[in-house]
Amino acid sequence: MSSSNDQFCIPLSQRNTDGLPSMTSSDPKTCTEGAVLSFHNVCYRVKVKSGFLLCRKTVEKEILSNVNGIMRPGLNAILGPTGSGKSSLLDVLAARKDPHGLSGDVLINGVPQPANFKCNSGYVVQDDVVMGTLTVRENLQFSAALRLPTTMKNHEKNERINMVIKELGLDKV
Repeated sequence: MSSSNDQFCIPLSQRNTDGLPSMTSSDPKTCTEGAVLSFHNVCYRVKVKSGFLLCRKTVEKEILSNVNGIMRPGLNAILGPTGSGKSSLLDVLAARKDPHGLSGDVLINGVPQPANFKCNSGYVVQDDVVMGTLTVRENLQFSAALRLPTTMKNHEKNERINMVIKELGLDKV
């Protein structure tokens, strides 16, 4: 992902006059099938220290360079070798990177991410640990206890857990 040659294509027939995906939030398919996430000219740079103790210099390292793409509802894949920026791209898309050093646009149904996007979206980090001795339901209950507001009642949390299990097709497992 760090190469400017790594690009995703948005077919021209599915773009509006601004060059963005043509689906809008008023589209009935959005409500039933999910949102379209697109990203345009995403660049991410970090400052790293290099050299020995007395001769340390701070240099800027480019992690992502002009990355473009679209994620439609359903299965999406990000492929690349180790160190190519796959996890960094996911972090940027999930609004989990420091905005300093970040440029480009991440859009949901053609509009910028809302300020509370991080609160309304779920993301399992690469090194996330779930307890192998717990069932899927128990792991989701643990996550819900940590993530959902304390003002939410237990039966509401359980309803949300049941909904997630059903959406993932695990209700008969």
